[in-house]
Amino acid sequence: MYFLNNLQKDIGKALTETDMTFPELFEEYETYHAEVETGRLLRAELIQDWIEPGSTVLDVGVGDGFISDYLIKKREAKVTGVDVSNIACEKARKRGITTEIKDINYGLGLDSNNIYDYILLLEVLEHTMYPSRVLLDATHHTRKGVIVTIPNSAYIKWRIQLLKGYHPRQSFMHLHFWSIKDFELFCTTLDIQMIAFRTFLPRLTLKFRNLLAWQQCWLLSPAKRKT
Repeated sequence: MYFLNNLQKDIGKALTETDMTFPELFEEYETYHAEVETGRLLRAELIQDWIEPGSTVLDVGVGDGFISDYLIKKREAKVTGVDVSNIACEKARKRGITTEIKDINYGLGLDSNNIYDYILLLEVLEHTMYPSRVLLDATHHTRKGVIVTIPNSAYIKWRIQLLKGYHPRQSFMHLHFWSIKDFELFCTTLDIQMIAFRTFLPRLTLKFRNLLAWQQCWLLSPAKRKT
């Protein structure tokens, strides 16, 4: 039901809207995190079953800490968060999450002994200057997997906007755009194994996920370590 309601709403809006303003028109991330709540329950529920109870987790782009807090409560995860924004880190700290302010545009910058069971990159890669560096870094610092969520830029709503002559309106803060097929190709090019995929679609419609899914969620394999 959620899928049908969301699809109808998005298609209807894309077909009828005439005011194509830019969403989230911020110049820097302190203002962004002061005004935007980044945590989403749907996204937390989408990824929770991939995380084994008691796991160590690095939440990159922790934002307001909502999802980290959810995983601590639901999966007894031991979570550390990083974010480029001091305001975001402060919001997460108020939830009891240990955080560090860090710019990950050029990579995660982790020491070789910083290994986590999972690294989360939830709505993060599209904001970074060098997403391949960030993603490859993450695969080298996990034991069980990297979890990525990004918008699906081939979603029907954004296709309609493009047909009307506008670049798809996701967020003014996004630097990169992937369809589901794009991201599969991106990971193949980087020699990253894709373990599993999830989105907000009924099983019978997954064949058309590149058209109908607004969200893509991936569990990626850690890089093989030399023994």
